[in-house]
Amino acid sequence: MLSCVIDGQAKAFALSGSDSLATILNGLHGDLAKSGRFIASLLVNGEEVAGIEEETSRRLEGIDSIEITTESPVCLVNNILAESRNFIEGLQNHLTQVAGDFTSGSECADDSFAEGIQGLQWFVQMTDFIECTLGLDFQELSLNNRPVAEYVKSLNSILQEIVNAQEGSDPVLLADILVYDLVPHLEEWKEIYNLFEGQSEGKPC
Repeated sequence: MLSCVIDGQAKAFALSGSDSLATILNGLHGDLAKSGRFIASLLVNGEEVAGIEEETSRRLEGIDSIEITTESPVCLVNNILAESRNFIEGLQNHLTQVAGDFTSGSECADDSFAEGIQGLQWFVQMTDFIECTLGLDFQELSLNNRPVAEYVKSLNSILQEIVNAQEGSDPVLLADILVYDLVPHLEEWKEIYNLFEGQSEGKPC
């Protein structure tokens, strides 16, 4: 019999081996959304599943146990904020390396740049998620008497410059933008994320 545990509590499902993992997850997503929670981690037969979306088509045949941990959006925000400084510093270091690869004409420059873009996309998504979850007003929240909304505009402007340099096939200009514009700008976002931490204090998970 399939054993399913959610946040330490056993839960029964009327399922057969022909059903897929998606049968369970799809039903859970709806129920959890009503209570403002979502799936944070998934263990199948005791092994953690990293790419949940990739496993949804998996049949229940051969699955003996499923263990699910859920979180509220605020808890996820707190986890993101706890790791934000390390993430941003890692992104800065990677972008600096990418700039060096472009300047030296390294063959791995394009692949490294693609990884950096993925990191930037994740950073933008994190920031949007934090803004929405904590109900922040970027026009009101400010750093050094400058609204966070202006930092967002600056970031978007730098990203557009990167796109233009890439489209113009100008690796030297692209490297300069990464090192002299984007990396220093991300330093300011470390302080902004400190502001976010202050805004999240006292909000219950």
